[in-house]
Amino acid sequence: MAEETPKKSMSFLKASAIQFTSKYLNVALQLVLTAVLARLLTPEEYGVMAGITIFTSLFSILAEMGFGPAIIQFKQLKSEDYGGIFIFSIIIGTVIAIAFGLMGYPISWFFNDASYVPLCFLTVISVFFNAINMVPNGLLLKDKKFFTIGIRLVVTTLIGGVVAIIMAYNGFGTAALVWNLNIIAILVFIWNFISVRKQLSFHNLHILQSVHVVLRYSLYQAGYSIINYFSRNTDHLIIGRFFGSAPLGLYDKAYKLTSYPIQFVPGILGSVLQPYLSKYQDNKEKLFYYQMLLVRFLALAGCLFMFICVLCGDNIVYIMYGPQWSACVPLFIILACSIAFQMVMNVTGGILQSAGRTDLLFRQGLFATLIMLALVFIGGVGRNLSMLTICVSAAFFFQMFTVAYYTSVKAFEHGMKDFLLPVLRIIALSLLAAVPELIVRYVFHLYIPNAFANLLVYALIYTALFGVVFTLTGDLKELFRAIKRKA
Repeated sequence: MAEETPKKSMSFLKASAIQFTSKYLNVALQLVLTAVLARLLTPEEYGVMAGITIFTSLFSILAEMGFGPAIIQFKQLKSEDYGGIFIFSIIIGTVIAIAFGLMGYPISWFFNDASYVPLCFLTVISVFFNAINMVPNGLLLKDKKFFTIGIRLVVTTLIGGVVAIIMAYNGFGTAALVWNLNIIAILVFIWNFISVRKQLSFHNLHILQSVHVVLRYSLYQAGYSIINYFSRNTDHLIIGRFFGSAPLGLYDKAYKLTSYPIQFVPGILGSVLQPYLSKYQDNKEKLFYYQMLLVRFLALAGCLFMFICVLCGDNIVYIMYGPQWSACVPLFIILACSIAFQMVMNVTGGILQSAGRTDLLFRQGLFATLIMLALVFIGGVGRNLSMLTICVSAAFFFQMFTVAYYTSVKAFEHGMKDFLLPVLRIIALSLLAAVPELIVRYVFHLYIPNAFANLLVYALIYTALFGVVFTLTGDLKELFRAIKRKA
């Protein structure tokens, strides 16, 4: 039976360690692939791909409809239910894929670039396979098969990236990046489907009845995802529409660089949270304890990454993308100032899903999106890309207050200060540790000419100062003790 998942097959820490290892390898692989592709493609070509990705993200959300998390949360589902939802996903995926292909025309009008039409028709492949992957992927997560997921992640990224590099080298331009998406989507689906095939039954199907079981939960989840989409992509839409493809390419590469630490730490934890914490759905204190344990850890990790990026932003961009992307540096440094805030918010979905409160997740996402929309429009008025980027970074700070309210107050009946004070304290202490190097770097302009050496020296010194500060305050010792006790 599908509901008979392994009960003691893997601890939370072991699952996190597997995800950490696979994500580490995947991020390292992505960095190498990106460094090569950035030297083969122009900011304009990356800008067009960023425009396409804006809309593929929306259509993927529409196709997925929140069923993936619902499959994890509902323990009573049977193999016939999984089969019914899978057939439903094929129908939805077909409709969504056709719609996306036709959307190429209005998208090309929106960005004033005819190249979007054939590229959108080409991207239909990844849209369809991502849609029909929601059930197999949900089952893998529900069964805690993180080793399979980890191996799949690295292998598919490598194959897709190699194909993209070969195509880019041979002059395919943006199409090389589109085929990277297509190949990964196809391989991920095949891998997942083979892994869970025995859990899917296509006999005695009651498709609508199976869908109805999880509909309320999944619709709130889908609503949150759609709202979060606009929160995350309005800046790209405005830049692509009013600034052009080249500025969009520069902004998108800066944004992607800041997203790597977020993928690397909270992204790993977020992917394993719900399968483990959903059993505490009715224990608010337990869930709040785990949330704050995670928040404190993410605040520490986020501040470490944040200040290293602020100190060495020009070196990181040069190493990753090459000198032709120098205009990306100020945008990257501005966005890097929001890394810590983004990281502490990134597990909100997993926590509220585990609590069975996707309604609160929806509301939090709504208010967070309104904050982002307001600040992006303010930043876009002056047609100044740096000012818009500052507004985006500020929006992430203010969004943290919505997370504090809807998790600590509404879900777990604590005060906002119980969430905010530990985070703000860690940020203040991290800034204190960074002050000496900030003065040396930006007041006295002392740096080593070699980008690799400069990054290494500044990063090591800040890491040492960071470690000293939080060892003296006892934060690191207390955190490690709590993790060891609750493992």
